[in-house]
Amino acid sequence: MKHLYLLLFLITGFSLQAQHFEDAWRYAGHEPTGTARFTAMSGAFSSLGGDLTAVSLNPAGATTFATNRFSATLSFFNKESNASYFNDTKKAEYNSFDDQIIGINQIGGVWVYKSDVSDWNKIAFSVNYNKNVDYGNYIRINGLNTQGHSVTDYYVNSANGIYLSELENIDGIDADYQWLGENYSFEAQQAYLAYQAYIINPVDDTDENNTEYTANAVYSNVVHQNKIHTTGNKSVLDFAIAGTYQKKLQLGFSISAYSIDYEENNTIVEKGYDASSDLQYLKAKNALRVDGSGLSLKLGAIYKLSDGIKVSLAYHSPEWMEINEYMKQSIHTEMGNGDVFDFQPEVENEFEPYKIISPSKMILGASAVVNKKGLISVDYTYQDMSNLHFKEKDYDADTSYFDSVNDEITDTMQAVHKLNVGGELKLSELSLRAGGFITTSPVKADDKLFTTTGMSFGMGYDFGGVVMDMAYMHTDYKSRQYLLNLPDAARIDTSKNKFMLGVRYNF
Repeated sequence: MKHLYLLLFLITGFSLQAQHFEDAWRYAGHEPTGTARFTAMSGAFSSLGGDLTAVSLNPAGATTFATNRFSATLSFFNKESNASYFNDTKKAEYNSFDDQIIGINQIGGVWVYKSDVSDWNKIAFSVNYNKNVDYGNYIRINGLNTQGHSVTDYYVNSANGIYLSELENIDGIDADYQWLGENYSFEAQQAYLAYQAYIINPVDDTDENNTEYTANAVYSNVVHQNKIHTTGNKSVLDFAIAGTYQKKLQLGFSISAYSIDYEENNTIVEKGYDASSDLQYLKAKNALRVDGSGLSLKLGAIYKLSDGIKVSLAYHSPEWMEINEYMKQSIHTEMGNGDVFDFQPEVENEFEPYKIISPSKMILGASAVVNKKGLISVDYTYQDMSNLHFKEKDYDADTSYFDSVNDEITDTMQAVHKLNVGGELKLSELSLRAGGFITTSPVKADDKLFTTTGMSFGMGYDFGGVVMDMAYMHTDYKSRQYLLNLPDAARIDTSKNKFMLGVRYNF
């Protein structure tokens, strides 16, 4: 299909910024995890280097390694979400074991070349895979909407302006649904399903040219139930090269290739209509599948002020992401007279690809080694989310839609500040680690939305050439979820616990 109607569907009924920004925030996001050592210190590694995930943060850190290294890390996690909708709160839990046994969080290697005949006394090359974001989650929303908002309004709005003749069952559900999507719009498909399932009625059912519709429902307040199950991840593959000049200045460059794999099964139920209503129960399912890819460039520098103190600066270019979306739908309704209607077109909508360009970011870091047994490291990251924008892939396409969305983002988004702090204490072969981090809200009007806080700890044991690392990270963040077209969002508090086990081998 050659239209962006899925995006219109996602934002119908509330501000352009709302769902649109949340999609971009999901695809542009990063979590401070990677190797178990990196995770245990909450990702405060930009001035330290000497870790494969730290090289993804600041490519200059590749020359901190004294020898070649291979590193691999396994992980699993669980999440608990509490969704508040009007006066009701529902808890839901998700465990990564629900969808897979265990996942590879990081794997990579670095090769170090030393020289005593040049001021550039060390050069390093590294390749590393890192999982940036875990999308797996389960959310339950339930509550009585006391504002009189109904999802039937969405279907009425989708149908208004479409001829009744286009919504008749002509060639069968699958063929009609696909034809409307290819020749009209995603909205026309919604109108077709709603008409066939008796969610809407034409104002004049005797006129084939009728273009006005009403809801086949009578209500004052309705009950909403929404279940969202998501899976997938965002990952990055980094290729870095770095060099050390006169054993004081480290400079690095990397190319990062991103991959997005995301699936969402979203089921919304509406019930609680008046006894006189023809429509008594409505259930709509939307299965969204997303894949994406992109690139970014990274530059970094680390300077050794003294034997124990280092400072760093890293620049990450915008991430140029291309997003592809696919959706399958179904609708189930029950009438007051006992009739039941089920429609599940065996058609997967393929929507026109679009681009997300996330803002560049700057990372400042400093670290200090104390008595050669302990260290502390601090990172500060700045990213102006008002510069996030969408772009059509087809350069001949009309740009007015994305222009309006980008203007809305500029007006409502703000800069994000992130602080990561981590420390390590070495006790012979045993190392103890801990850290914490905080990320501010990107939304001007709500300084709580999308805020993230976390803490971590872990340990490592050096067996002589082989080091085993373990880490635990706890994260709390706030988000929101809109139910189809409704202007009433559920507020969601999510806690995530991630456990990691890694191995490092020097050679």
